Amino acid sequence: MELPATSDSPASTQPQFIESPQTQNDRRKRRIRSVLGFVLRIAIYLLITIVFVAPMFWVLGNSVRSSQSIWGHVYPVSVLTFLPLDQFSIKNYMEALGLTSVGKGLGLDLSRALFISFASAITVVCFSLVSNSCAAYFFARLEFPRKKILLAFVLATMMIPQQVVIVPLFLVVNQLGIINTFWALVVPWFASPFITFALIQFFSEVPKELDEAATLDGANLFKILVNVVIPNSIPGLLTVSLLEFQFVWNEFYWPLIAVTAKDLMPVQVAIASQFTERDPEWGRVFAAMVIASAPVIIIFMSLQRFYYQSAVTSGVKG
Repeated sequence: MELPATSDSPASTQPQFIESPQTQNDRRKRRIRSVLGFVLRIAIYLLITIVFVAPMFWVLGNSVRSSQSIWGHVYPVSVLTFLPLDQFSIKNYMEALGLTSVGKGLGLDLSRALFISFASAITVVCFSLVSNSCAAYFFARLEFPRKKILLAFVLATMMIPQQVVIVPLFLVVNQLGIINTFWALVVPWFASPFITFALIQFFSEVPKELDEAATLDGANLFKILVNVVIPNSIPGLLTVSLLEFQFVWNEFYWPLIAVTAKDLMPVQVAIASQFTERDPEWGRVFAAMVIASAPVIIIFMSLQRFYYQSAVTSGVKG
């Protein structure tokens, strides 16, 4: 009869591995490097966050202060530099919107400028999607001679700074008779080589077999664009819409030249008009900056969810 193995028997003994001092040192060094790398990454992330977030807090906090309070806490830097713990008033916002006697006396009314900026941005986005979608479909889905050369010529215009073409653009707009009108703010941006190039990338991802199937069903090029390509490129259209809206909203140089009527000035030009010969009221300027930034942030945050949802669910629809 075989006896069961005891704890002292060779069958139950496990081999023991003893690390050499060199191996222990190497493991300790790897652990130290891992911890240092983690700490360094956290420090870099915090630095980047501070660099981007601190100015936003500074503008937001100082928008409810007077100029005296702002300059009184600039140096040395403390919590009061960013947080309005000593003074809090919405007077700057009311003056920027022209809701007080001071704002009316200075001719301030950002509400009109906000309307002009919003109307011009929406108009450009709508017309730009139509024109640039047609151009992108032309380059992405159709075959014709010298297509690459023509596309290179279109994309080469992206390399030209706006300041170089500002005078010819002004002359063209002036010849059209729309200078110092609302259309002067929007017509120059109806066609954009950057938006066209971006949409080409999205349109190229749609399988061309869908075009062939639609052609067999009797669809023409326009129906293929509207019923096949565009529904499968919603993330791209949404992305370029956000980019175009932000570009027009932040545009300053061209509106400053194209319009002189005060009731046609967009919000960026209206904010700059507060800088006169005398010292500006910085609290009111910061309040105007917050008001001008809020719509773009709200629109981006509200559409961001739909963009990611479209990006996940996009593709070939059965």
